[in-house]
Amino acid sequence: MAKHLVMKKLIINLGIILITGLSSCVYVVDTPGPPGRNGRAFFGVDYERFAPYSYWDNNPSIPFEPILGHYYQTGTGIFDFEYFVNATDYYYGTYEVWINPGGPGGSYGEPGFDGLDTYLMLVLDPYWGVSEWRDSYKTGEPIVIERNDGEKQYRITMHPATTDDRAAHEPKLTQ
Repeated sequence: MAKHLVMKKLIINLGIILITGLSSCVYVVDTPGPPGRNGRAFFGVDYERFAPYSYWDNNPSIPFEPILGHYYQTGTGIFDFEYFVNATDYYYGTYEVWINPGGPGGSYGEPGFDGLDTYLMLVLDPYWGVSEWRDSYKTGEPIVIERNDGEKQYRITMHPATTDDRAAHEPKLTQ
């Protein structure tokens, strides 16, 4: 009979130990970390050879009378622009600005990588519209300049024109 009581107490004690052990287990959950911050976008206007007669764009981040060669932090989007070489001849078109997104968070709370900042400088040239050598340049046809190498991302579309072809906007910059 004593042997039976000892077995009963042993089973009860093992049950208590087992219940206590299972209730105190630590569960590790793989929670992803926070995403990295998105990169910022910067845009500016500069020139080659001669300062522009006037310049206009509808990017609200670019002030009236912008400092040539200076970058301004901007939002993303497709913006219209006009660049006057003189009182009658000018280029008009669009430029696109976007950002590099931050990376997703990693395992066990590791934060994601930050997106790279993007910079776009629209360089105005009285002869080429934008100072870039292009074998495919043809007078009167749109000029498309696109770059997407991970660090620098932009797209510019320009059309040469005269005031006889198209009415212009009030310039942001005049000389």
